[in-house]
Amino acid sequence: MVLGAATMHSHAMLTGGCRCGAVRYRATGTPEVQGLCHCRDCQRLGGGGHVGFICFPSDAVAIEGETLVRKGIGGSGRAERHYCPNCLSQLFGFSEIIPGKTNIYAGSLDDLAQFTPSLAIFVRSRPPWDDSSRNLVCFETLPGQ
Repeated sequence: MVLGAATMHSHAMLTGGCRCGAVRYRATGTPEVQGLCHCRDCQRLGGGGHVGFICFPSDAVAIEGETLVRKGIGGSGRAERHYCPNCLSQLFGFSEIIPGKTNIYAGSLDDLAQFTPSLAIFVRSRPPWDDSSRNLVCFETLPGQ
C-alpha cells in the first residue's frame, strides 16, 4: 500500500515535550503518517494497548534539551527511543526501516487534538479490549510485509 493523501493531515506546526518541561520539540510541515502501533514493545513501553505515532522527515523536527536514548530490536527492526532523562516521558524515536524519519509519540503532544491517526500497525498483537483502531486501515504487521 502506498501511503498517500488519505493518511496525511496538514499541520503548520506540532509542538510537544516531556512532563517536566526539560525536553521540547517542534515539528513543521505535513506529517507523512499518523497511526497507532499495537506491537508488544509499544504496549509495554506505553502501558496500554497501543502507542500513537506521527512520522515526520527528521529535518522537519527540532528538539531542545538532552534525551536519554535506548536502542533495541523490535517488530520493525532496530530502533532507538528517546526519553526525558528527568521524568522519563517517552518522546520520539527512530527506526532503521524508515531512515531519515522521526516518529513523535502522540502522548507527548501539547495538543492531542492534532493527532488524527489513519492506520494501525501490528494489529495481530492488538488486545481484544482495545477498540481504538477498529475503524482505521489495519496491518497485521507493517505495510508491505
